[in-house]
Amino acid sequence: MADPDLALEFEVNPAELDGCGQSAQHVAGLVPDETSKITDPCDQAAAGLQGWLTASAVRDCGANWKALLDRLGGDMGDVGGKLASSAGYYRQVEQDIQASMGSPSAPVPHEPDPFGTTVPEPAQFTGAEPTGAKAAG
Repeated sequence: MADPDLALEFEVNPAELDGCGQSAQHVAGLVPDETSKITDPCDQAAAGLQGWLTASAVRDCGANWKALLDRLGGDMGDVGGKLASSAGYYRQVEQDIQASMGSPSAPVPHEPDPFGTTVPEPAQFTGAEPTGAKAAG
């Protein structure tokens, strides 16, 4: 049976991830100023309903909506921060991988190669035919 994970493709674009994170943080920063506008109309409506049971319900509804939206804004800011941090992490990992691949001081495993692998030096082209080669004819 084929491995279903082999068909999965996962790609991350750190610039897009960072942009989404910053956008989420920006919107989250706007939420408290906007939610503060909810309670005043509700309080005014409740004041016009003095003596009615619905007055406290209207006031509580506005306060609860504000609290809920403020919490949502806080969550959005937290997630935005995590997205931006993830983008930075992906960038750093890519830089670390690139640096280790091009660095002769990259760490060498401490365990011996169980297969005894040897890598020959690359052959140098001298322009002469290799020994034992037959001329085409």
